[in-house]
Amino acid sequence: MKIIAVLAAMQQELDAVLEVFGLANPDKIDFCGMNVYVFENDGVKFVLALSGVGRANTAMNAALLIREFKPDEVINVGSAGGLKEEQKILDMVIPGEVVGVDVDLTALGCEYGQVLGCPKSYFTDAKIREKLIEAAKGLLTVHTGAVGSSEAFICREEQVREIQRRFNNSIACVEMEAFSIAVVCKNFNIPFAVIRSLSDVPAKGEGNEHDFNAFLSHASKNAAKLLSLYN
Repeated sequence: MKIIAVLAAMQQELDAVLEVFGLANPDKIDFCGMNVYVFENDGVKFVLALSGVGRANTAMNAALLIREFKPDEVINVGSAGGLKEEQKILDMVIPGEVVGVDVDLTALGCEYGQVLGCPKSYFTDAKIREKLIEAAKGLLTVHTGAVGSSEAFICREEQVREIQRRFNNSIACVEMEAFSIAVVCKNFNIPFAVIRSLSDVPAKGEGNEHDFNAFLSHASKNAAKLLSLYN
């Protein structure tokens, strides 16, 4: 049976996935401090877990989940901030590329986003990505491009300008976990994809932290809905 591991950073994002699959009281496993939910849907076993916010939590929990449950693929699902002015709140981003937008080792000869000895960016699995894009047709507005991970919440105009300057306007959205999942999946040689629904669009101006709080639940439900259509 195919096994898909799904990681969400925040409880609201995880709850949205459980709700869209109709799991009101799902069985829960306490694994290394993580709440892990295992269920089957249409012949696929899903392993759903809370990764925690930020790259350290996500890297640790993604690696633990992969070692224990041995998934065939990993999907990171949740919310993000849009970095394109044409985007709207609740639009979807299904990126092909993942970068660390706050990684700066350029003084040592690396490119922006590149860690010593590592690639400058990581790439989601093309087959999974295309299936997700196809599933979203007619239901949600989808943007592609790159997702950028940062340890900072991006909400100020100067942050947006600097990220887009460094990465030649290639960043479609920003969040805090996808980079870790990309690194872990590459090292475990597991295909992965990222689903991000826009809770806010910092590219349109400051104050988006208010949009984030207002729209997190709605964005989480949209991302979960798309996941439910993928199989």
